[in-house]
Amino acid sequence: MSLEDTISTFSTPVGESGIGIVRMSGERSFSIAKKIFRSPQGKKIDWTSSFRTHYGWIVDPEAEKPVDEVLLTLMRAPKTYTREDIVEINCHGGPIPLRKSLELTLKFGARLAEPGEFTKRAFLKGRIDLSQAESVLDIVQAKTEKDLEIAVHQLKGDLSGKIDGIKKKMVDLLSYLEAEIDFSYEDIVLPTSQEKESQLKQILRMIDSLLEIGKTSRIYRQGLKTVIIGKSNVGKSSLLNALLQKERAIVSRSPGTTRDTIEEMIIIKGFPLWIIDTAGLREVESQVEKEAVRRTRSKIEEANITLLMVDGSCPLGREDESIFRKIEKKKTLVVINKVDLPQKVDQERIRYFFPRQQMVEISATQEINLAQLKEEIANFALKEATLPTSNPLIITLRQQCALELTKQNVNRALGGLRKKFSEELIALDLKEGISRLGEITGEVVTDEILDQIFSHFCIGK
Repeated sequence: MSLEDTISTFSTPVGESGIGIVRMSGERSFSIAKKIFRSPQGKKIDWTSSFRTHYGWIVDPEAEKPVDEVLLTLMRAPKTYTREDIVEINCHGGPIPLRKSLELTLKFGARLAEPGEFTKRAFLKGRIDLSQAESVLDIVQAKTEKDLEIAVHQLKGDLSGKIDGIKKKMVDLLSYLEAEIDFSYEDIVLPTSQEKESQLKQILRMIDSLLEIGKTSRIYRQGLKTVIIGKSNVGKSSLLNALLQKERAIVSRSPGTTRDTIEEMIIIKGFPLWIIDTAGLREVESQVEKEAVRRTRSKIEEANITLLMVDGSCPLGREDESIFRKIEKKKTLVVINKVDLPQKVDQERIRYFFPRQQMVEISATQEINLAQLKEEIANFALKEATLPTSNPLIITLRQQCALELTKQNVNRALGGLRKKFSEELIALDLKEGISRLGEITGEVVTDEILDQIFSHFCIGK
């Protein structure tokens, strides 16, 4: 990969649609466009202009054969996405005109762009930092409006500003330490040990705040795991189908129909929720059923929310109470199913195991009180994912690791200060921490990190 190359690829999915876009970026973009674009009646185009759109045709210049009727948009560096010259060809949205137009750009000097290469160039040319580049992918992959809102905040530089604030305080403290090292015999006023300790504690609080915000907001990207649990034939699969509004799970009166966990995502009041249907928890003999029960127990351990389903038309049995004991310490919402039938369940006995948990009575097959159930699930989700109103952020795993390593450096510096270690050793920990923060914004970066990040991007972004 070379920044000197002019790159070209599709910027829209290939398929039948209203329009399809071929995008070029690089110093040869305009010269390539001149070779393959023809304006109607030979109308003269001002190729020095920027942010102008021209009507015309893409033509194979060797045969003067028209390929497609297009709109050609010219964007001059440096005020572009990549800070390079960019040309966008708006074709009819069919695979053939798109492919032929792309082939002509490649034939006359462009190279096929790699995944994420446009955004990578925007980073390498200094238009955005690395955390902003990662937020571009977050925007593309956003599953909910809240997820999109958080990613847009990050693209605007909110995370970068937080990181810069932490780094500034570390650099300020480091400068005092280095002044003590270099000018130990000079009569200058420097912070006391107590003041240095106070500064380090403040830095730790800022890092912890970011990590906590990131942990909470990741729920909007990854979703909460909501597992439906209960004995066989209480209506778990019917509830899954009702929540999804489609026949996803097989429903049968025969117990043990669900042998494997089934996971589907739904959006409830802005929260992405993984709804997981499980096999019933019961004593089984066959190896297949034993494996199904093992997987159910595994999903219970992973779940953020447990929907405990009870058959309201039947008295509680030993199997029900055995399940109650297994999950009574989990975050549980009790769902009494089959309220359309005569009720025989002892709700007081259920409350003995779950005295503070909310209880919702529904009919999964008749869709009775499903709206109330969704409301309660959303309330549970809010408890897990209450975001600050001003600066919600998504912290990626890479960024989280860098922040946690920075925190270790600051904690070591604090420990060294309390043990009266030399300024050189304390300064060394601060320098390493500052370098870790630089990995988040891209001031300190390796080819391996860049390849890892941009390999997740789609072609054309």
